Amino acid sequence: MSQSSSQTIEAVRAPGEQASGTDDFSYRPVPPLAPISLFLGLCSLAGFAGIPCLAIGFVGGMIGLLALWQIRRGTGELGGTLIAALGVVLSAGLFVSASGYHAYAYVTELPEGYLRVSFNELSKHDPIFSEGKLQVDPEIAAMDGKPIYIKGYMYPTRQQTGITEFVMVKDTGQCCFGGQPKLTDMIIVKFEDGMTVNHREQQLVGVGGIFRVHAGVQSGVLTAIYLLEGTHFR
Repeated sequence: MSQSSSQTIEAVRAPGEQASGTDDFSYRPVPPLAPISLFLGLCSLAGFAGIPCLAIGFVGGMIGLLALWQIRRGTGELGGTLIAALGVVLSAGLFVSASGYHAYAYVTELPEGYLRVSFNELSKHDPIFSEGKLQVDPEIAAMDGKPIYIKGYMYPTRQQTGITEFVMVKDTGQCCFGGQPKLTDMIIVKFEDGMTVNHREQQLVGVGGIFRVHAGVQSGVLTAIYLLEGTHFR
């Protein structure tokens, strides 16, 4: 081919176009934090399942913002802006939505006229055996006969449905490994007036009822000092 023909072919190229075809498909690397943020954003749905899972949305949002900062700092050499931004939006949106859901549930779950009590409060007041008799802290004794609302976990039982009585314990560790929980870490719940519930394995449940303090209440192989005459179950 003559030199003049070669020059003609070069002339029809677009201004700034290079002869090599490899640059037609330029690739910009995506920082790993961008897809990680998007993945955590999708996993943020778990925040509706429990308050500890809210951390997924928070971490996903922070990682997404860090990815956007990396991309911006790369001055055009890095891609993945859309992926990181989507991760931030999903993580933040689901974090806020799930937080609002739990806040609403917390406010509305307490039956009117009931006192909210926790196992942590009960654990602060260990009973005392004096002269062969069980003595509870005056603060706990003052709740005897009053309606309370408390959350905990159902101790394993062979019965799965139509339960009228069960033992509520402080945490899932006591459910999984069995044994005799501390006296202040369990309450025997008994329902009356034909009320029954189904067993929920390793799920936090809330029970409202009349709180009773006894020297010893038996339920199966477990003996407790606290009894709850159940009226509400969530």
